Amino acid sequence: MTRFCGVTAAETAAALGYPAGLTRRAGTCAAAVLLHARGWTTTDTPPAVQHPDDDECVAALVPDGPDAPASALVWSERHGWRTAPSRRHPLGRGAAWPPPGPGVRHLATGTTPDPADLVNALESSG
Repeated sequence: MTRFCGVTAAETAAALGYPAGLTRRAGTCAAAVLLHARGWTTTDTPPAVQHPDDDECVAALVPDGPDAPASALVWSERHGWRTAPSRRHPLGRGAAWPPPGPGVRHLATGTTPDPADLVNALESSG
């Protein structure tokens, strides 16, 4: 977990009274910033968080840089991060969590994986 001034972002959010859902969504935005910094995406707009069928939050990032290590990345509040084979429909039907297979690699798990873990997983398995 990345620490700034001796505390993590999650610890700071908890100390300030932010709901856990907002803390998890902030991790998605942090990952988008890291992808932009790596040159894997040219946009610095954070991804839109969606609620497909239930209370679970999901988001999709579509890297558009020339050296992007995946067609698309999907974040699920319940499962963590994975790659997606489709830029056009990265969440898939019903936003179900697919098993690993062609174009699908599970990268960083847990409700609040460190964005740096995502980048490291992408670099090591790209």
